[in-house]
This record gives sequence, structure tokens and C-alpha cells, in this order.
Amino acid sequence: MAKNLAVGEMIYVPAALVDVEDLPSAFLRTAVEDVAGRKVRITFRGADHWIASSRCQRNVGLLIICISDWATEATLLDPLSKTVLQFCRLLVPDDQVRFYKVRSIAELRAIWVREHATYSHVILIGHGNGSAVQFANDRWQTAAQLDPVLSIPGAAAKYFVNLACQGGQAPLGKPFSSLEVCDSYIGAFHSVHGAIASQFLQSFLIHHLLQGETTKVAFRHARERVSGGTSFRLWRHGALIPNS
Repeated sequence: MAKNLAVGEMIYVPAALVDVEDLPSAFLRTAVEDVAGRKVRITFRGADHWIASSRCQRNVGLLIICISDWATEATLLDPLSKTVLQFCRLLVPDDQVRFYKVRSIAELRAIWVREHATYSHVILIGHGNGSAVQFANDRWQTAAQLDPVLSIPGAAAKYFVNLACQGGQAPLGKPFSSLEVCDSYIGAFHSVHGAIASQFLQSFLIHHLLQGETTKVAFRHARERVSGGTSFRLWRHGALIPNS
């Protein structure tokens, strides 16, 4: 969701909003031609289109981070990571999606320093206990412990989706969503099967990126389509979003 857009600024617009089907990506990258209230005008193939600014993005990049352990890497984390990566490659070109596997805070820090500026959405894959995420080499890490790694100078606020079990509970969701680097945070309230986690993420990204829905609307639609009664939560700036 882009705010305060200016004429001449480059933005990403969901291709579905300009009714084209022959683009190599789910997005059209173009310049803002005019601004009127909460809408912007773009020109594509000789035609003008007025688009709600809430459906545009200044930056689109998907960073997938698998926080691995040793016990379930081959049977759960690797298959889930591959599924998520291949789906994301259907949405954006290869240079706008990147996958990393980490087992320590040091590895996460090294990747984040190098990559944070490129990506708008961060997908976390791993194990959770409701208040922390598990690193193979550094055991359980809370939001407070992750803060100095992620909230580095110049890091823009990003959308985080945590596919780990219990990642949406308050002890983790509330403080994580309060980090300066976090625009919004989504996590499962209960334990979640890997297949259900994949289904939810795919539905959310389809609504959020492919159809240009806001985070809240896309989250609601994705949650409605989850099988098995699994519940997810949406947090923003330390507050649980109502009806999530």
C-alpha cells in the first residue's frame, strides 16, 4: 500500500487492474502521471487508468527465510520452503524473490544487512512456541532479541508473514509488530500443518499482490479460505487488528 504518491514516482500496479494478461509478472511497473485525492493516473499502451493508491506498491520484493532446525528440515521445512518459493516465482520475476536458509542469528544478520533494502515482504518459515522462534544453533529467540538484527538504520517497514506454529500469539505478535522495521505481522494462532500454512500464504499473496487488496482485506479473504479450522492473527504496531 503506497501513500502520498507524487507525479513522476515509479510504482507497481497489479496487472489485473489494467486488464492485461500478457505481462511476465503480476505487476506493471510504471510512473504516476497524475494524482487526485486517493487515486493516481497511469498510462499503459495508450490508455489512461485511474487506480486507488492503496492498491499500488512503491516496492515489491519477496524475501523467504527458512529458520531451520535439524529434526524436521528434510520432512517439513525444506518441502514447505520449496513450495513457497515456486509459488512466489509465479507472482514476480526471479530478481524480485530470494530464498535463504539460516540456522543462527549471525547468518540472519549477515543476510539482512545485505538484502533488506530490496524486499517489501518477508516470509518466515520455521518453528515457534508462541513467544519466540527456534534457531538450530541459537535456540529460541524472542522479538526483543531479533530487534537489533532487523531494525537497522535505513531499513524500511516491511510486511512479515510468519508460518511457524503459534507465531500469531500475543507474546510474539505484539512485540514483533511493534518493531520499527515491521509494517504488519501475520502469524498462526495455533499449531499449523505445513500444507495449511502454504495454502494460507498463497491465498493471502493472491489477494494482496495479484488483486491489489490492502493487507487487512487480503488477510480476511485468506483466512476465510483456510482449511481445517486453523486460525491466523494480524498485528500492526503492537495492536491486534479487530476481527483477525
